Amino acid sequence: MKEYLGTRCPVCEQRFGEGDDVVVCPDCGTPYHRACYRQAGHCVNQELHEKHEAWSPEDSRRREEERFEGENSRRCGKCGTINPEDGIFCQICGYPLKSGEAAAEGADSQRGPQPIAPNPYTTPYGGISPDETLDGIPVRDLALFVGDNSHYFIPRFCDRHAAGRSAAWNWPAFLFRGLYFLYRKMYLAGAVLLILSLLISAPAMLVNLCVLFRQPAALGLSLTALYRLATIGNGLSLGLAMGCALFANRIYCRHVLGRVKKMRQNCGGQPEQEYVLTLTRRGRTNRVLVAVLLGCSFLFSMALSFLLAMFSV
Repeated sequence: MKEYLGTRCPVCEQRFGEGDDVVVCPDCGTPYHRACYRQAGHCVNQELHEKHEAWSPEDSRRREEERFEGENSRRCGKCGTINPEDGIFCQICGYPLKSGEAAAEGADSQRGPQPIAPNPYTTPYGGISPDETLDGIPVRDLALFVGDNSHYFIPRFCDRHAAGRSAAWNWPAFLFRGLYFLYRKMYLAGAVLLILSLLISAPAMLVNLCVLFRQPAALGLSLTALYRLATIGNGLSLGLAMGCALFANRIYCRHVLGRVKKMRQNCGGQPEQEYVLTLTRRGRTNRVLVAVLLGCSFLFSMALSFLLAMFSV
């Protein structure tokens, strides 16, 4: 089912979402909603049958994109995104749209958005039309703000609004919790999660210190009580990680919609290129902050281990 997410049923033109009842043509593999296939009575891709070819998600996304490609447009040679004809840089990956002297002249006069790694799909919109709106905001603007992995987030944003789903599993949020939220520039949520994680892990740290220094108690609590608190803390830590994994996409969707709406209001009278640069600067990810926090955590752990080793001699 996952390979059909983001594509459209050829009968009703609606995107396939998680939990949809999907059937495929036994001859070419074209997916349909079960009710749509019964309504049509046959596979609509007869040209595939005649050519003895099989349906593929790439072909479906390419045809979907071609529906919205006008004469006054330019396709990025790196990620395949459709850009305005007078654009200098790709609005998604930052790759120059013009070559030779034209590209050099444009690069000198105007900086484009910072490039991002090309995603494995044919479009950064995850098969969604860039002109489709979500809560009044074009999908193109959301992809500009999201940046990395926009092909993953955009279909899930649309699916959440269409089906009203509030929970979806996110492995990076489960593994990294507060760091993941900081990476996605949700600073308040990330800071709160980091503080909660430190408080929850405090009893386990006290247990380790008591065992290392052979102390029967700490902070007026016996070692047995600290063990119980550490066990509770481990359970709370797992629950916190699961909560982050289940609701990270929902929180991020609200964050993206709120920030993009505000920027659309503030940049209403600015040129299009300025608006694009504003989206890419204030959105996307913050790798530097996460790297600094990981480095500080590593240095703190090394320093603490060194001090403990000295005092335990």
